Amino acid sequence: MRLQVDRPLDLAALVGQELPPSETFALTQSDVDRFVALSQDRQWIHCDTERAKAALPTGRTIVPGNLLIAQLPRLLQQAYTVARCDMSMVAEYRRVRFRHPVGTEVPLFLQARFVSVTPTRSFVRVETNCEINFAETRKPVLTATVVDLFYDSG
Repeated sequence: MRLQVDRPLDLAALVGQELPPSETFALTQSDVDRFVALSQDRQWIHCDTERAKAALPTGRTIVPGNLLIAQLPRLLQQAYTVARCDMSMVAEYRRVRFRHPVGTEVPLFLQARFVSVTPTRSFVRVETNCEINFAETRKPVLTATVVDLFYDSG
């Protein structure tokens, strides 16, 4: 169940608390192929399904790390929403670490925790520690701190 607050500054009361986990998801070879077409990251480990079957331990292609990072905004929106907000934007990704390679079709989920909520004159800065984890073992695949800026609708 998604957490919902009225205003961005209401998130301050939740610093240190774990957010509800995202829905379980898996990235498909089609997702990887579309991402590779945009990023031009054409390493065989992402694209060559036949070679991956023969050469990689899981027999699957590996999801590009940048495609995992690109999931963070969507997954955070599944974990929480701010009802009265004109606009929000990602300002920064920090301490990004790829902990384990992820094959296509492997179930994952996001677990996150607010680290800080800081009001400024123009926006509220929200820092969130994020882990994308394997659904089965709960081991982290990717860890990162996401800094979002929320502009209050007044």
